[in-house]
Amino acid sequence: MMGYSHIAVGCALWTGVRVLFPGPPDSLPPELGLAALGSLLPDIDEPQSLIGRKLGFIAWPIKLIFGHRGVTHSLIALAVTLAGLAAATGAGLLPVAGAAAFWVGYAGHLAGDGLTTSGVPLFWPSENRVRAPLTFSTGGVVEHLLVAGLAAALGWTLRGYWPRLPIPWQG
Repeated sequence: MMGYSHIAVGCALWTGVRVLFPGPPDSLPPELGLAALGSLLPDIDEPQSLIGRKLGFIAWPIKLIFGHRGVTHSLIALAVTLAGLAAATGAGLLPVAGAAAFWVGYAGHLAGDGLTTSGVPLFWPSENRVRAPLTFSTGGVVEHLLVAGLAAALGWTLRGYWPRLPIPWQG
């Protein structure tokens, strides 16, 4: 999937979590930012990705050692990310909801890539890739339609939050 698609998936998933487990409306925007960041992190193994272009000094070594869609797209990375987020939460560096949003974004990235024809190596270092029964090509029409649908659903779901969100210039 493309970077913007991963962001749409991560934010849509986190919004769904917030519908099931409501929290303070003013915490939703930073949580969505963390979900978006988490949804991009697995692609730190690709220097041409959205996050890889910003953090090339990290992306290039990872790609050279593990390749794209390698260890960062595995259950091992998902577990390490969860442990890191738990440590950050325990140290008071990150609220629990923010850590959960980041992790949901990361997991959503793996699920999204599992919908593509390339699949994901969830059980890395095994080279076997996990794919959904129905897949689509990265950057193709189906992906664009999926993102449009997620964006519409996200907007529809968030419509009830907007009147309650604080607007900085209104004090």
